[in-house]
This record gives sequence, C-alpha cells and structure tokens, in this order.
Amino acid sequence: MPSMAPLSSGNKNGDGNGNVPGRGNGVPFGGHWGPPESTSATPSAANEAVGKRKATTLLPQTRVTKRQALLNQRRALPIASVESELVNHVKKNETLVVIGETGSGKTTQLPQFLHSAGFCKGGMMVAITQPRRVAAITVATRVAEEMGVEVGQEVGYSIRFEDCTSPSTQLKYMTDGMLLREALLDPLLSRYSLVVIDEAHERTIHTDVLFGLLKGVQKRRQAASTATKSSKKKAATTGVALKDLQNLLTTSKTPLEKKNSALKLVIHLEEIPGDILLFLTGQEEIESMERLLKERASHLSPKVPKLLVVPIYAALPSEQQMRVFQPAPDGTRKVILATNIAETSLTIPGIRYVIDPGLVKARAYNPRTGVESLEVVPVSKAQARQRSGRAGRERPGKCFRLYTEDLYRKLEDSTVPEIKRCNLANVVLQLKAFGIDDVLGFDFMDKPSRIAIVKSLEHLYSLGALTDEGKQC
Repeated sequence: MPSMAPLSSGNKNGDGNGNVPGRGNGVPFGGHWGPPESTSATPSAANEAVGKRKATTLLPQTRVTKRQALLNQRRALPIASVESELVNHVKKNETLVVIGETGSGKTTQLPQFLHSAGFCKGGMMVAITQPRRVAAITVATRVAEEMGVEVGQEVGYSIRFEDCTSPSTQLKYMTDGMLLREALLDPLLSRYSLVVIDEAHERTIHTDVLFGLLKGVQKRRQAASTATKSSKKKAATTGVALKDLQNLLTTSKTPLEKKNSALKLVIHLEEIPGDILLFLTGQEEIESMERLLKERASHLSPKVPKLLVVPIYAALPSEQQMRVFQPAPDGTRKVILATNIAETSLTIPGIRYVIDPGLVKARAYNPRTGVESLEVVPVSKAQARQRSGRAGRERPGKCFRLYTEDLYRKLEDSTVPEIKRCNLANVVLQLKAFGIDDVLGFDFMDKPSRIAIVKSLEHLYSLGALTDEGKQC
C-alpha cells in the first residue's frame, strides 16, 4: 500500500517499489528502523492476573500430535515459502508493506518469523495491532498455540479493560487504540523493536493517527522498526480472485427485499455441507434476522439439516463472540450473522458460503453543521472482495452477492478513510496530548479537510479543552 508508508528505494531484489516476489500472486514486504540487537530496553511488568486464559493441559502424545498438525498447517501456508526473504527485507528497509491474499498467513506467521529472527532479543517486544478486540484475542490465542506456549506468556494480548501479558511477553497483539494509549506514556515506544499494523487497508481513524505518529518515531529512533502490512494494496494492485470461488449475482433489491432474499437463501440453500456467513449492517438487523431464522427453522422438514444461528458484532461480549469459532454439532449447519467485523482479521473455520447483501453501516460527518451520523451505504469493491474471501479458505466455496454486476462495477474502488468522514475533536485532542501543537501540519496519511480540523479546534476551545494559545488545558 504505497500511499500508506514510504518504501525504501534500496531494494535490490524487488521491483523498486518495496515489493518482492513470493508464491502465487506475490507477497510484497516492508521494513524496519534498525537491527534488534541494538536495543536493550526491558518491558515493564504487566498484571499477570487480569484476564489470563490458561492453556488446556494435554497428554504428551496428544500434545505431540497436535503440535505436528499445527506445524504441517504452517508449512502449507503461502507465506512460509518466503520466510527468509521476508526477514531479510524487514532488516534492510525502514518501512515496508506486506501484501498477500486472505489466508496466506500474514497475521499469524509474520510475527513468528520476526520472533525467530531475533527481533525480541534484549527484552524487546514486537507489537501487532488489530482493528478489533476479538481479532486481537483470537489471533494471540492461535499464535500461542502454534508456538506451544500459554497465552499471556511469550505471546499475549492487550485490549481495553483486559491485559493478558507478562514480563516474559515478546509478541504482543493489541488493538490500535491501546498502542495509542501506550504512546501517550512512552512517545518513543521504547519497549518495541518493531510495530506491525495489521489490516492497514481498513484505514480506521486510529490506524491513520498511528501512521503519522510512527513516522515521527522513526525519525527520532535509530534502533526501532516498523512493518506495515495489508491484505490488499489500495492502488496499483488489482484483486486476485480466490481459486474455485464463485460469485453469483442476482437482481437488484431494496433493503427489505435483500433481507428476505438472504433469509430464504439461508433456509433453502441446497448445497453440500458447510457453514454460512451472512453480512448485515448492525446489531438491530442481526437480532431481527436471528429471530426470523429461528422461527422459520422450527418449521423445516426433519430431513433438512438443523440451523445453528450465531451472531457476532462489536457490542457483543467477548465470551459470546467466541461462539463463532466453535464447530456446529453433527447434522447441523452453522449460520453466522455478522457485521463488517467479520470482513477481516477473523478466520472462522468451516465457512463455505458467504452471503453479501452489499451494504455496510459507515460513519458520516458534516463539519459545517457539526452533525455526525451512521448511514447505511453500499460497500466498496475492496470490501466486496474481502467478504468473498471469507468463503473457501479451507476448501472451495461460494459467495452469493445480492446485487447486480452492473451495480458492482459502479461501486467505489475502496472505502473513504474514516479520518475524512468523522468528527476530529478526539483526534485533535489526542494529538495535543502527544505534544503536537501544529495539528494542521501533522503528517496524516490522507489529510482531512482544513475546515474539519479548524471546526474541531473551535469546538474544543468552546468546551474549555484548549487554551487561547491552542494548548491542552
């Protein structure tokens, strides 16, 4: 994603843009601030008691069998074939972009490569940010399992109200908001040898602020490193179709008709066994669909497989979110009702069918009126590809898109960065807390409109959050 991070021009093996060849469609890479051996900071002790998840004790024979199975799975991932090349480019470059298709192993394997390469020596950690809490928890759990350690020891996670790390933590998964909080107390992020920003293509407001801050950290640190990765380039990279994935297009429908179509499709799907992922716009729509599905399912013929309806959305407690990862009982098809939380990061086993109505709920803001709202809007082409990529990660799958091919061609190529469509008051106040007074001159990846920044400054001043000189009170 060249618009997100400056790429080194010293790449001798790539194409001059920081991209290096990999397997299949290619896995371009990104780099670092300096060799890990040159750092010596020691992480402060974290509360080991909070939110600790103990690993299940296994019999020795079972443990060996499971570890071997996990090792075989890791070796089969596309990214495994370019491990040494990836690590070399991380060592040679200041900032890199890692690009790979959904399921190539970027999120789980890259941190382990960096760990094996010595980036966690001398008490240093590698930070891996995730845009969502559930992703930070599940990915950390998976990586810990692959490394044969308990979550909270060598591999941990940190989310709001829950810290599952210890003094021995070396790979730390966290939400991007938590890394911003750490930067308030430690502006140089001195505990980290390298920062990996996962799902960078989503361009959340926290991600964009992080990019700007990390640029400043790079300039002030000589012994740190940053790797930036994304499953897609925003520009200069075309989407590669998932092998054996079918995109079935139907006629255009109103939102209510789309809901009914999705419902009928879920109920009457005459396909081979496999779980279903249905994308909806929010909690209210998910709860409505859940009631309808359960009502219709109660009248199904005994010959039809039972339906297990499992919702997942941001406001759902973590314990209930974890239900999506549990396999359905024999003779039952699992139907997952999800918001765009399931578009990226999460790898839900068993998904063979994706139903995409083509809508998403997004933030919108008018800086002149100061009104912020959530609006249901069409997805972008990038989001549509991400959704289709949820199907067939383990076997051939299908994506049912409930809109016409003509409508697909008219979709925006990518989603407008959140920082360009939301109230910036919190961002401005956060930057002031970092000691950045010239907010208008801050090095945003995509600079918000001048009027949006000025209106936010005026609003904060009227609330008494800023002094006459523009300083934080």
